[in-house]
Amino acid sequence: MNKWIGLLWIFLLFLPCRCMAETFSVYWENDSRFHKPNGHADRHYTNGFRFVYTAQPEWDWLRDLASWGRFGEDQDVTTAVGLSLGQNIYTPNWIDQPQKRRADDMKYAGWLYTGWFAQRATEKQLEHFELNFGIIGPSAHADDVQSEIHDWLHSDKPIGWENQLGDEFAFDFIYRSRIKWTDSPLASIPNLEVIPEYGFTLGSVHRHAALGLLFRYGWNLPADFGPGRLELPSTEIGKTRSGPDSFYLFCRAGGRLVEHNRFLTGLDEEPLVGELQIGAVYRRKWMELGYSQTFFTREYEQQHANDSFGAFTVTLLF
Repeated sequence: MNKWIGLLWIFLLFLPCRCMAETFSVYWENDSRFHKPNGHADRHYTNGFRFVYTAQPEWDWLRDLASWGRFGEDQDVTTAVGLSLGQNIYTPNWIDQPQKRRADDMKYAGWLYTGWFAQRATEKQLEHFELNFGIIGPSAHADDVQSEIHDWLHSDKPIGWENQLGDEFAFDFIYRSRIKWTDSPLASIPNLEVIPEYGFTLGSVHRHAALGLLFRYGWNLPADFGPGRLELPSTEIGKTRSGPDSFYLFCRAGGRLVEHNRFLTGLDEEPLVGELQIGAVYRRKWMELGYSQTFFTREYEQQHANDSFGAFTVTLLF
């Protein structure tokens, strides 16, 4: 646990040396009753932390990115870069009662990673390019983190971490795009935005294509591209400290066409996984707060029930 905290301090201290910060975000996803009081299940993808720093420096290669391809022709293009540090935790069902576990269930696993991303955006479209790399296995210290969290939440003690996936280097490249659909059939409704989302992930951890549709409704909608989440950690382009307070509700429905998921090794993966996220975001001056719940269909054929988790997000603007 101390090693993991040390990595975070190095991450935080390193950032101001490079450029002036604009936003710092914290994402925490978990399937406990603390995060999801209307129901909980301590299994499978059970916890995720991510710390994200985003800035908008004047770098030559970012100007090149802004004009690369046909993106933003005859339009103003804004760019941003970000660094992140994250950890995901995966477990089988019945973490405190190994005698009840089935052989065809997920294994204990931790994924500790750092990442870098670049974004470019016009008024109506955002593109996000991201590379994450790190380690899966005991060196990710997921067992230490889960034990600490369960102590804080007074939850059951996990048993079986000695059988987790072994150490291996792992990476993912992620591309996502969000587009504000200004001429949708719902465009005439005041204070409502419809934002399609699509992209893919290629790497040793995940390989899938993703498609989704985001609806958000509220007051004084910010000029960004909707709420960030741990999987798509930042859409800070458009956020400023000025302007009125903002509040909105959102709903995102989507799916993934899956070719590979390292944490389902040995199981029969479902090729199509559906996902539904609902939540709310409030922003006041220099701080944005968000809460959501995400529900998704079964990820492998032997899975006996669907999974879900709750998420808290905090973004500070500088």
